[in-house]
Amino acid sequence: MLTKLQFETMYAYHWHTTLRLIECATKLNEADYREVPEHGRGSIHDLLLHILRADNGWRLSLETGKRQFPVSDDNFPDLDSLQTAFEAEQAAWQLLLDGLSDEQIAGNITLTPMRGDDRTFSYWRILQHIVLHGMQHHTEIAHILTAKDQSPGDIDFIFYVEG
Repeated sequence: MLTKLQFETMYAYHWHTTLRLIECATKLNEADYREVPEHGRGSIHDLLLHILRADNGWRLSLETGKRQFPVSDDNFPDLDSLQTAFEAEQAAWQLLLDGLSDEQIAGNITLTPMRGDDRTFSYWRILQHIVLHGMQHHTEIAHILTAKDQSPGDIDFIFYVEG
C-alpha cells in the first residue's frame, strides 16, 4: 500500500522537477520558449500550462468532490506567471496532502464530473496519476530544453531522493 509519506516524497519531486525545468527555460529567448516542435504536445509554455491545468484541476476535484473547469490560459501569458502559479499550486497541494491519512489514500473517492454520472476512483491512483502525468510532460520539456542547449541534467526520481 502506498502511504502518505511516499506521496509527499513523490510530490516534492514533482515540484522540484517542474521548478528546475522552469529555471532552465528562463535562459531561453522568447522564440525558443514558444517554439512548437514537430513532435509532442506543443511548446515549453504549452506543456507547462498543460501540467498546471492538470495539477490544479485534479486538486480542486479532490478538495470539492467535483471535477472543475481548468484554469484559463489567459491568466498565464508568460513564464513568470506560470512559475508563480506553480509555487501557489505546490503550497495548495501540500495543504491537501497534510490533511490526508493513509486510510484516506487507500480508500475511494467519488467525483461528480462536469457532465455525466458520478465516478468512483481509488484515491491513491489519482495521486499517482498526477505525478506520472507530470513526469511524461517533464521529459518532453527536458528534451526540448536539451535540444536548445539548456539540459536540466538528470531528472530521474532516484537521483532526486538519493541525491
